[in-house]
Amino acid sequence: MPLCKAEAITIRLTDFSETSQVAAFYTREFGRIAALAKGSKRQRNNFDGRLDLLCHNEVVFIRKSRTTLHILTECKLLDRFMGLRAGVDRLYAALYAMELVREMTPAEESQPPLFELLLGTLRALSGGEEVGLSLLAFEARLLGLTGYGPMLNACIVCGSAELPKGSVAYSAARCGVLCPACRPHDPKRVGVPRGALALLEGLASGAAAAPAARSLPKGLVAVLHKLLKATFTNHLGHEPKLMRYV
Repeated sequence: MPLCKAEAITIRLTDFSETSQVAAFYTREFGRIAALAKGSKRQRNNFDGRLDLLCHNEVVFIRKSRTTLHILTECKLLDRFMGLRAGVDRLYAALYAMELVREMTPAEESQPPLFELLLGTLRALSGGEEVGLSLLAFEARLLGLTGYGPMLNACIVCGSAELPKGSVAYSAARCGVLCPACRPHDPKRVGVPRGALALLEGLASGAAAAPAARSLPKGLVAVLHKLLKATFTNHLGHEPKLMRYV
């Protein structure tokens, strides 16, 4: 049973006993893992203070071969993102991002760009970046990294690239745009300016970052955020618990 070291963000804590917890981490090296933190609830423990959500850590764990629950042996705190506690909107946004990562990723599948995305989003939110833009960029890129990026340059139904020059119909249920002939396939489609969809495509692919969205009106950012929330709900088959708070 080898000892493994990883850079990790705490994405869930569950009580295991009166003194211990099961910690879920998203790590750079191993993806999403779970580890039993024995004695973590005691005043004196083997870790760098009590484990807490939304913390950037360096962890060491004993990796089990016959189970996905490993044994945490060390946890060194690197960043607590104190700015997230400055406003309930920032805290809920961070918790929502954490929930999406937890639900959209398979266990123990390393994807360093996704770790960097979550870490960068927490730093941006903690550092005072605009919440709506930060979440929009996070949601779009997460869809891209998990293989669910929306199809925005051609019709998701027929594949036609002949899209209107102005407003284009976006379907959250289909996860893509609809050409004029295919609009009836989704009665709940929403018209979005083509320029905004191009930016959304850039965010999903990683070609654009959150600051690029500052040129969009706040109302349009809210619309895009709402569409991506609907897209996640469609993929997951349910609405994430924290979604109603962001």
